[in-house]
Amino acid sequence: MNIQPNNQTVENCLKQRTYYIDFYQREYVWSKNIVNILLDDIFFTFELAYEEQKGKDISPEVLAKYNWYYLNIYITNSIDGKEYIVDGQQRLTTLTLIAIKLLHLSQQDNDFYKNLLDTLKDCIYGNDKFKGNIFWIDNEKRKRIMQHLIANEEFTEDFDNVTEENIYNRFKDVAKIIDDKKMSREKLHAFIMYFLERLVLVELKIEKDDTPMVFEVINDRGVVLKPFEILKGKLVGALDKDDTEKYSKLWEDSINKLRGIEDDFFIDYLKGKFIYKRNADIEKSINNQYHRYIFETNDIANNLKLRRKDEHHIKNIKKFIEDDLTYHAELYSRIRKNKFIFLSYNKDINDLSGQYQNILAACLVNDKEEQVKIETIAQEIDRLYMLLRLNGIYNSNNYQEISYQLNNDLQNRQHNEYRQIFNEILTTRIKEARNLSEISSLLDYDRFKTRGYDNIDRRPLRYFFARVEKYICDNIGEEIKNNVHYISTKTGHKTGYHIEHIFSRNEENKKFFQKEEEFENQRNKLGALLLLFNMDNIISNNEKCYNGKRQTYSNGLVWGRTLIDTFYHKTNAKFLEFNQKFESISKIKFIQVEEYNADILEHRSKLLYAIVKQIWDINLK
Repeated sequence: MNIQPNNQTVENCLKQRTYYIDFYQREYVWSKNIVNILLDDIFFTFELAYEEQKGKDISPEVLAKYNWYYLNIYITNSIDGKEYIVDGQQRLTTLTLIAIKLLHLSQQDNDFYKNLLDTLKDCIYGNDKFKGNIFWIDNEKRKRIMQHLIANEEFTEDFDNVTEENIYNRFKDVAKIIDDKKMSREKLHAFIMYFLERLVLVELKIEKDDTPMVFEVINDRGVVLKPFEILKGKLVGALDKDDTEKYSKLWEDSINKLRGIEDDFFIDYLKGKFIYKRNADIEKSINNQYHRYIFETNDIANNLKLRRKDEHHIKNIKKFIEDDLTYHAELYSRIRKNKFIFLSYNKDINDLSGQYQNILAACLVNDKEEQVKIETIAQEIDRLYMLLRLNGIYNSNNYQEISYQLNNDLQNRQHNEYRQIFNEILTTRIKEARNLSEISSLLDYDRFKTRGYDNIDRRPLRYFFARVEKYICDNIGEEIKNNVHYISTKTGHKTGYHIEHIFSRNEENKKFFQKEEEFENQRNKLGALLLLFNMDNIISNNEKCYNGKRQTYSNGLVWGRTLIDTFYHKTNAKFLEFNQKFESISKIKFIQVEEYNADILEHRSKLLYAIVKQIWDINLK
């Protein structure tokens, strides 16, 4: 590779030089903090020199005495008569924003700054008699936002991409910093000359087109390249120059839908499509450096066939960008928003992020069943998770194994096959856990009634009762007091929900059981628990017996209110109608409770079991 260094002032590197941003470059991403650091450094060096030369008219001799400030290297590559920025577009863009602000200030006193106005303009844009203003850096993509900045107008439209948004916001940051300096016109004149003549960059011209490799190993001012940015360089960089514009745009259009979750997408895509069993080493490689792993020697790379050594690798790269990336990025963007209720239950409450891999695995490019697959998989995962919990056979490691198995089992299957797939997984896990050869349902009552406060984690326990609450409210036409997410996750002393033991720990309640050990065991069961809001839990615990708690329960969630006689008044017609239908289906009904004892606990446990059957369906067929 032939590299030619060339020292440049800001004026030399910006003035009337057209730069193109090549395909593997990231968007303009500099943060406010980075811009602040750059301008602070520039002003610090300028201020020292200005104080030493204060009172002297700016001349070439005086300006030469100002300390120069080194702005680092930028790299360019000329291809077919066009000059591309390989590295340094963040820096050059920021210098252009500074030049725009200095132009605005100069235009407030045209006579005083008349010798500088044309030079500043020439560092930002030129004029074409047909096209109007032509901005020197990436005109096609940036022209819209740059026109607003030159006109000094507020931008009220939606941003088309990250670059537009960041250019606009960083310009406001630059403008504020310079305005806050409150420079006199003489000092501003000196600063403009300093900016144009004493800020120095080193341009490296790369003659041979091997720029993707250079781009991978060089980073702009402390902004480390992200894996998805490097991957773009490797894939699009392998294509002929005639194809790069098309595939770069396809890539950008897809990635723009994934702002902030770009690397998450590629990780979940690779796991969903290619990992079917837990493997710590492969998981670590994908999580940390998927952009390298898929070009090494391994099964995933062998399947993708994107390496130079792979037959038809150019065709495979094009297909990957045109089909797989374009479709699955759009899909991933939608499902990560969790707008379908079960997607939200799974991720926002129960942290089951593996659902995204499962959906990516299940959906083929342009899948006609896409929406029904999303909804079915999310609901089946919720059912799987809760039945594992209620069977007492859930643990996070085993669930990860199940999630990877689903990546395989869901591929090339229709949505109406999913129930059988999930049932088979549950059946296998239950049989293995209990050493059984056959089971008649996915949750038997004897197992269910042993579950409760002492063997289910707090959040899934609150989630269980939140879903019971929603089920009852939906069926009696009553709006739930707080939504499922709120009930499941809010635990603040005054604003959250807390688990209530109906059997307070006292002698009066112990008399319902033969031994104290039995009492302690039974008071923790699901049938002996409720959720109470804020201080109600403390107030209720202060009551010694059930009779004293009834008033608190009557003002709480519906599941607790079904204990109280007033809830069965004839004016509550929708509940009474539901209760009658529920009994006809389940052979058990809600009843008012005057005294909470061991028999009532058994009844409430069976009632909950019947509700579970309706919410999560424990049938094998």
